[in-house]
Amino acid sequence: MLKYRQALNIVLEGARPIESEWVALSCARGRVLAGNITAQDNIPYNDNSAMDGYAIRTADLKSIPRDLKVIEVVGCGKSIKKKIRQGEAIAIMTGAPIPEGCNSVIAVEDTELVSQGIVRILRRVEPGKNIRRSGEDVRKGEVALRRGAIVGPAELGMLASLGRNKVRVFQKPLVAILITGNEIIGPGERLHPGKVRDANSFSLSGLVEKFGGLPFLLGIAPDDKVELVRKMKKGLKSDIMIISGGVSMGRFDLVREALTSIGYRERFWKVAVRPGMPISFGYIGRVPVFGLPGNPVSSMVSFLEFVRPLMMKLMDRPVDLPIISAVLRTPVMKKDNKRHFLRVKMDYRDQKYFASLTGPQGSGILKSMVECDGIAVIPENSKALKIGDRVAVQLIV
Repeated sequence: MLKYRQALNIVLEGARPIESEWVALSCARGRVLAGNITAQDNIPYNDNSAMDGYAIRTADLKSIPRDLKVIEVVGCGKSIKKKIRQGEAIAIMTGAPIPEGCNSVIAVEDTELVSQGIVRILRRVEPGKNIRRSGEDVRKGEVALRRGAIVGPAELGMLASLGRNKVRVFQKPLVAILITGNEIIGPGERLHPGKVRDANSFSLSGLVEKFGGLPFLLGIAPDDKVELVRKMKKGLKSDIMIISGGVSMGRFDLVREALTSIGYRERFWKVAVRPGMPISFGYIGRVPVFGLPGNPVSSMVSFLEFVRPLMMKLMDRPVDLPIISAVLRTPVMKKDNKRHFLRVKMDYRDQKYFASLTGPQGSGILKSMVECDGIAVIPENSKALKIGDRVAVQLIV
C-alpha cells in the first residue's frame, strides 16, 4: 500500500497548467493570473499630497508660528503651474499634485487662517512629510502581481490602477462529479430504511468551487455497470473526474470494473491514510480520474488531500495547504502506520495556537467537518499523542 506522499506524487507528476483566457476586470474576482502583471507607469503617477493642508517650503519655518501667503488652491485632478517661493504656500487637497518648490505638506489642523490669503503655520514639519512620492506603490517596469496569484479585492484595485480593463487568467478546471450507490437518494426525497440522502454531490461541488473550479454534476448512478459506464463517459469532457463510492471490495462495488471497461489505467488503489484508504487514481485517455470513498468525511478529506492539489497544479498554484503548528488540547490514539487526517477546532491564546478534536472522528460523521477549522496531520510513524504535544494543522483556506 502506498504512503500518502508517494500517492500524491503520482497524482501530480503528469499535471501541466491548463489553458488561459482573457476576462474583463469586472469578471476577474477569484480567478488565477496566468502571467505576471508588469507596471507600465509609476503608481502613483506623480508626487501628490497625502492629506488636506498646505504645500510649503520647510526652509520658511525657522520660527513658529509663521505666516505664509496663500497664492493658490489646488484640488485633485487639477494641474498646477505656479511655483512656491519664499514666504508662500498653496492650499492643497488630498491626492492633488505637489507644486514645484514645495518639499512638504502641513495638515490643515496644524494651521489657522489669519486673514484672506494668509495662513499661520502652528508647528514645524519635516521635509517630505505628507507627500506620496511617484512610484512609491509600484514603479514602472516592476512586477506588481505574479502568475498564480488569486485575484481578490486588492488585486482588482491594483489591476485597475495599472490601467488593465481585462486580464489573462487560467480557465477554471472543469471537475465532473458522479455519485454512486443504490442507496443514494436526492436531498428532497423522503428517507426510508436503507436509504441515504446525497451529501457528496453538494460537499464536493462546494469544494470544487471553493478552490477555483467548475463542478460538472453527473448525478447519481445505481450499482449497475451499464448505467455507471453511461454516466462516466459523459464526464470525459472534463479536466478531472471524481467518482464517489463503489471503490471498496464489496459485492456491489463496481466502479473500478466499470472504469476499466472504458480504458481506465489505474495508477494506484488504496493509500495508507485515514480516512480515505480505498482511494483509486488513474487516467482515461488524458483525463485524471479519482475514485473516492463514499463516506462523506472520507470523500471530503480525500478531495482536500489529493484532488485539490491537482487542481492547484493545473492553475500553477502552490499545491500544499497552509500549515501552522498547534498545541493539542485532546489526546490522540493511533495504532497503525497510516497518515491520519483529524478534524480540529482552533483557538489562539497566549501567543499560541491550540487544536481540539471536533469530537468523534468516524468517516461518516459529517459534523466533524462542519465544526473544524483545520486538519491535524498525524504522520505515519507517529503513535499516541498526549495533551500538550505539538501537531501540524492544515488550514482549509
